[in-house]
Amino acid sequence: MNVQKLNVSDYRNFETASFSFDPDTIHILMGRNAQGKTNLIEAIYFLSHLRSWRTSKTPSLIRHGQELFRLEATIENKGRVESLKMIFSQGKKYLFRNDKPVQTFSNFVGILNAVLFSPDDLQIFSEPPKERRKFVDMELVKLSRSYTTRLGRFNKLLKERSAILKSFRVDDVLLSTITDQMIEEQAVLITQRYAFIQLLEEKARAVFPYFGEGREKLSIRYKTCVDPSLGMDEIKKQLTEAYQKTRLKDKQMKTTAVGIHKDDLEFYLNDKLVTQTASQGQKRSIVLALKIGLCQVIQAKTGQNPVLLLDDVFSELDETRRAGLIASLPEEIQIFITTAEPVSPSWFKRPVRFYTVDHGVMKEGIYDV
Repeated sequence: MNVQKLNVSDYRNFETASFSFDPDTIHILMGRNAQGKTNLIEAIYFLSHLRSWRTSKTPSLIRHGQELFRLEATIENKGRVESLKMIFSQGKKYLFRNDKPVQTFSNFVGILNAVLFSPDDLQIFSEPPKERRKFVDMELVKLSRSYTTRLGRFNKLLKERSAILKSFRVDDVLLSTITDQMIEEQAVLITQRYAFIQLLEEKARAVFPYFGEGREKLSIRYKTCVDPSLGMDEIKKQLTEAYQKTRLKDKQMKTTAVGIHKDDLEFYLNDKLVTQTASQGQKRSIVLALKIGLCQVIQAKTGQNPVLLLDDVFSELDETRRAGLIASLPEEIQIFITTAEPVSPSWFKRPVRFYTVDHGVMKEGIYDV
């Protein structure tokens, strides 16, 4: 997958700008802070996920004094060229694929599959479990339409169950019916989450030695309310038993104590929790291994590489880890890297294009910041 062209209008500090990019090439966006480097890769990320990773307030992305912003991209996917467009106006997102309206977010997200690393990702280890669930769900939604559908149904059922539990008199028959439906959806979702995490762990563990001396072992544990390694029938059985045990407590507390909405991930380095033992450099290396491993998962599942976005990736990396990062970057994948530090073409053994970004203007072929 490649972004061939990107057009932005009234987005952040860009009035109107158009960019063309080479396929399967590393693009280095250089410049001082607050010049617009990250804004460009944020635009690509937004077209992939329909959200920014930097703010939850989409109206703040509109250039000062304007009423809307527009993002457009021409992408190549498995030899097929498509156009994507997103207009944000008056609090709504209007989506177009090949100039035809797209009615639902789920039919747009992931058409352009982009994987991002940003320094904020290091918080994944210390954030609440919902952020780690969001990481898993966000990737599976892009990979599996069935996962998207089942997750939507589960969330709707969970709200219905909560409403029943909070009612003045609980309808036990309806409660049992909703719970049974939740079990059916969750058994599939748990199986899909477990398979994804297992594959991600395998790929990340293979990449991780690039960032150290090969003596550190990375592992990921999927924490859920049942044994996720069992077959579907056994998972359903364990879920049924779990809901039976917590039914009275759920009615007393008026909430659902068991389910995939409580899932979590634990990260281990040499069988010790990352949150308790890892240095900042080790955490950064783990996250980078996860993101590069994720690219490999996507390639394995779809037959197509995603676009890889690396924001401020060289900061706080020593020379060994920087060299390891460059060596670990997948071939035949389009990569965008932002940096405020000087970068030499000699670091790379593949096509690289350099740009400087200054006050929202991007120029090619300037190598010094």
